[in-house]
Amino acid sequence: MNQPSSPSVGEYMTEVPATIETGMSLADALDRMYTSNIRHLPVVNESGALVGALSTRDIAAASAVRGLDARKAKVESVMAPVPFSCSAETPLLIVIEEMERDRLGSAVITRDGKPCGIFTTTDAMRVLRSLLSGEPVQPLVHPELEGHGETPPAERTRHGLKGASKHDGMVAWFLTRLG
Repeated sequence: MNQPSSPSVGEYMTEVPATIETGMSLADALDRMYTSNIRHLPVVNESGALVGALSTRDIAAASAVRGLDARKAKVESVMAPVPFSCSAETPLLIVIEEMERDRLGSAVITRDGKPCGIFTTTDAMRVLRSLLSGEPVQPLVHPELEGHGETPPAERTRHGLKGASKHDGMVAWFLTRLG
């Protein structure tokens, strides 16, 4: 008996994720996350190759525990230097098992060593919603990558928290410390 083929992570990933380069400040990373309405950033080197991953939680924890100044500290001082990454063809079940086992918030999807997508817990919730509804569903949250969002980045402000989810307390907490 043939089993149906497992969907690939590429079917559910968020394509073309925002990235941040090494050498940039944590404040720059947080601004990019906030402006793009995301919580995870693949970290790339000058040639665009994946070298790490960074989340809002990483930044907040480093600021609270290690007392880092986000305006001075660099991305590489906080990033996960060996992020979980895979190809778009990787079976979704394998990606979800790895994320659950290691309590990961994201998997970076790569092509030729460069990020081409990201699969986060938000994407996993969409998979669950699709399974529960019995039909394909559209994302309820969309990253606002430059040139693709409805609100131009220049119209958003960190201090006013425009665009931030009212439920994302960690980002709001951290932004108040940058003031």
